[in-house]
Amino acid sequence: ENKMTTRIQKEASKESLLLNMGPSHPAMHGTIRIMLELDGERILNSEVEVGYLHRGFEKICENRTYFNLLPYTDRMNYVSPLINNLGYVMTVEKMLGIEAPERAQYIRVIMSELSRISDHLTCLAAMAMECGAFTVFLYNVKAREYIWDVIEETTGARMTTSYIRIGGVRADLHPGYKAVLKKAIVETRKVLKDIRGLLDKNIIYLNRTRDIAIVSPETAISYGWTGPCLRSTGVYYDVRKASPYAVYDQLDFEVPLGERGDNFDRYMVRMK
Repeated sequence: ENKMTTRIQKEASKESLLLNMGPSHPAMHGTIRIMLELDGERILNSEVEVGYLHRGFEKICENRTYFNLLPYTDRMNYVSPLINNLGYVMTVEKMLGIEAPERAQYIRVIMSELSRISDHLTCLAAMAMECGAFTVFLYNVKAREYIWDVIEETTGARMTTSYIRIGGVRADLHPGYKAVLKKAIVETRKVLKDIRGLLDKNIIYLNRTRDIAIVSPETAISYGWTGPCLRSTGVYYDVRKASPYAVYDQLDFEVPLGERGDNFDRYMVRMK
């Protein structure tokens, strides 16, 4: 007997629809199972079952060297591998009592932020596509290509880079890096402006995102939310500000916040 299905079935009213979504479903971005109780398009109840994408990462780590583990961190999230590289090597460096040179730390931050942008663009692309805006999906992918071109030219790979290494980075920036980066930023901003023009006042997109899936600051904190999702609720917390690492304490940047904690705020926080 499936206990999860039984609980939902017991709690569901006779008028509602029970939908078993996943674990492998065309609308899912990954493998996860959700049992839903629906009233039309309104979700009344749900139960989430995770674990279908378990790859035994920690078990693999038991018989690898610290250096050999680096490529595995790329694959924890292949859309933003550089951030995973950084978190891992900083942990190893702390254990070994070493610190990367200042130039290497700046390079790490620059490349990690590019990785972060590509991650946001991927999320926004999927979000738009789920609302039926396939053109916007392609626009986000176009913007992401500009970022990935910079990453590829610097690291030799678009996604699984293994660029950040224990004690520094694999290689220094190439001589023309500044010009390439500046061009990519200019082109990306142009595309983002077009995306906002298509979505910000789009009644279909607004109906699908504004006042939908509202999460309060208290609920977000209780569930351990971080990043854009937490800040969309209005909570001013960014680990780069609250507990700066690398050279973030030497950088001045704004932290975008939401007001309602709904889908639209999560979109806007990532956009900004």
